[in-house]
Amino acid sequence: MKKNFNFHVHSNFKNSIPRPQKKKTKVLLLAGWLIAGAVYYYFNHPVLNIKTVFFFSYVFYGLVLIWILSLFFEPKQIVYDSKKKSFLGTVFTVVILAGVLWAGGSMLICSPVFMAKSFANRIEIQNVDFDKVKEVDFTKTPIIDRDSTIVLGDRVMGEMPELVSQFEVSTEYTQISYKDSVYRVTPLEYAGFFKFMGNYKEGIPAYILVNSVTGEAELVRLSDLGLDGMKYVPSGYFNYDLYRKLQMQYPTTIFGDPSFEIDEEGHPWYICTTYDYAAFESRKMVSGVILFDPITGESTKYDDVLDAPTWIDRIYPESLVTEQVDQNGSLQNGFINSIIGQKNVTYTSEGYNYLEQDGDIYIYSGITSANKDSSNLGFVLVNLRTHEAMKITSPGANETSAMASAEGEVKNYGYTSTFPLLVNVNGHPVYMMALKDDSGLIKMYAMVDASDYQKVATISSDEGFENLKKNFIALEGGNAPDAEDLQTKEITINTVQILTIEDTTKCFMTDSDNNRYKITLSTKNEDVVAFLKAGDKVSITYIPAEDVNAIQKIERK
Repeated sequence: MKKNFNFHVHSNFKNSIPRPQKKKTKVLLLAGWLIAGAVYYYFNHPVLNIKTVFFFSYVFYGLVLIWILSLFFEPKQIVYDSKKKSFLGTVFTVVILAGVLWAGGSMLICSPVFMAKSFANRIEIQNVDFDKVKEVDFTKTPIIDRDSTIVLGDRVMGEMPELVSQFEVSTEYTQISYKDSVYRVTPLEYAGFFKFMGNYKEGIPAYILVNSVTGEAELVRLSDLGLDGMKYVPSGYFNYDLYRKLQMQYPTTIFGDPSFEIDEEGHPWYICTTYDYAAFESRKMVSGVILFDPITGESTKYDDVLDAPTWIDRIYPESLVTEQVDQNGSLQNGFINSIIGQKNVTYTSEGYNYLEQDGDIYIYSGITSANKDSSNLGFVLVNLRTHEAMKITSPGANETSAMASAEGEVKNYGYTSTFPLLVNVNGHPVYMMALKDDSGLIKMYAMVDASDYQKVATISSDEGFENLKKNFIALEGGNAPDAEDLQTKEITINTVQILTIEDTTKCFMTDSDNNRYKITLSTKNEDVVAFLKAGDKVSITYIPAEDVNAIQKIERK
């Protein structure tokens, strides 16, 4: 039987509702819906793209709003037949069901279950030899990790009382290559709504720059660079909200979280990666990048990331890169194999770090088998700007084992290790890490052989990376490559003094010829060094220096 969607009106009211009043009601309904929809869009700025959940939430909101407003404005004399559906309700149901079917069906069909190969091939990884990793350059080795950087940045901010009361330091700290070294950079942000209202006309006045090699931190004022403040930022409100500004400029574009960077002149920018999906929220891919100027609010969109300026360091976010590498290693032989059997299935390590090469920042992580044991099968390096990926086959200990080995060398101090860097020392893969005290300050550096994590070299942070490298080369049985080779001789101790400096115990001594030496106590030498006295004869291996010779090994005679 054909269904009738007409509604009935009580006969005694049928002729009592004037036609102009009905028209006015419809106009009010439409106006209320448009205003409420615009307000919702302004404050939530959903992306108008059918492949996102934000779009469907906006459509759902609009339909619910129509229904609510229709009840509010509809004359009370109008009643519905209880045995018949309203036309509006039917439309509402059909739209919701169609959306659910589209979203759920596309997600299932385009999931790794049915399209494992497509997910595995989102990133192309080239197998290369380790010599593709350049010999370690300590001027570009980001040894200071994010946590220590935050401590250093907060110290700098604390010295600026006129800013502390109005602004906070963002915890973003993007890793960048800048002025032939490596830094982390982060902007200041408004300390709440009322601080925004008092400062939005001038904008954010500065950002913090921390050298990832030396730990030197500085607050860079934009006025010193001849620039105005940053007005369009994530901590802004209303039209000064960065996300709202972007979505208004590009309403159908899918964004992630913009990253804060600076160009070689120190000008601040937000790097806004754009994305696309193969289906509804499925198989995320980078589609381009937008370069956004937070000072002026102007932006430039690049559909090809390789067309963007080369000073940009982070277009592909770390989370997406590690996800792609994991799927490349686990789904090559199908989804079922990734769950059952797991033949040739590999994953990244539980952590990552950065490596600088030729002005670009690479993300580094180990590659381990499906059972995630204490060893690595190799390493992967991915360029965060170009997406170039290299896999290096080099079996050895994983990062966790190397960290534990380094901590064991200084267990008497209770230092903890940062997540290691992978560096090239004389053509061999070596883990390099910092050792920190409870307050997060770096006290020592360590190198651990990636193939044999029992080989560990440590050094006090004030003795420098080059000395650490020489210690490690000597430990490996090699020779230092430059003129300051390690030397060995017997000396008679004239004076000896043991001091604890910033929780690091060192021994200072002179010999009968008044040459000066120093050595840091460790588990390998503490039984000898702790009981030294004037007149003792010892054999030392040391690095010659103009001021104080650094002893690497000491033995009683």
